Amino acid sequence: MKGKIATTRSRIGAATRCWALALCLGIGAAACSSAEVEAQKRQEKADFHYNLANGYFQSSNIDLAIRELISALDLDDMHADARYLYGFILFGRKRYEEAAEHFRKALKSRPNFFAARNHLGVTYLELERWYDAIVALEPLLKEPTYTTQYLVYNNLGWSYFKQGDLRLADKNLRMAVFLNPKFCNGYRNLSLVATQQRDFHGAVEQMAEAVQRCPQYAELHLQLGEALVADNQMGPADAAFKQCAELAGETALGRRCRGRFHGATTP
Repeated sequence: MKGKIATTRSRIGAATRCWALALCLGIGAAACSSAEVEAQKRQEKADFHYNLANGYFQSSNIDLAIRELISALDLDDMHADARYLYGFILFGRKRYEEAAEHFRKALKSRPNFFAARNHLGVTYLELERWYDAIVALEPLLKEPTYTTQYLVYNNLGWSYFKQGDLRLADKNLRMAVFLNPKFCNGYRNLSLVATQQRDFHGAVEQMAEAVQRCPQYAELHLQLGEALVADNQMGPADAAFKQCAELAGETALGRRCRGRFHGATTP
């Protein structure tokens, strides 16, 4: 009799535990579902504020854009698009350290966010953190879908140039102009590398390429003139300074170019 009672109690206990477990699982599933719904609502609200911010940004209402971005990030601290846009705005306001932090968080949330990676690298250039710029930018060279790799090569070349590694600077800059033969800034940077290497004739050739592709930029004519002076080509140098002065007009740059006529020193 006692054995039957014990068996019956055991069965009742097992049934009770099974019912309790089922109830617990049911409550857990409901709680989980509720949490997912709440998270989805917060995400939708964050997206809403981000879309408002993007609209304000496109219409140049920057302060209103910032207000909406803050609201979006209060709801979703790792909202990649909001982080990127906020960083972009701060970059434009020369608040580079803060911009870099937003770009880093955007990348942490979305590792394949190419625009955020590129702007992080460019921000490091502004901060003169050359090594960090190289580390940030180099992964973009391995992305076949990234369409402006010539800019990456240019920025890498500039970083190596500022670090004093002229060989890697030249290598990356030459790849930049190979990928985009119309890229006048790449030729200009190659000219600076050649000047640093005391290859003055090479510097003239590269700066002439830059001027040929972007003849409307007065500063390139000035730099061509300076390269020609270094290469002891005074007549062509004066012609370049004159062209710079005509393009720049009554500006500080124009006065500087006029001051370079006939080998005169810059005032």
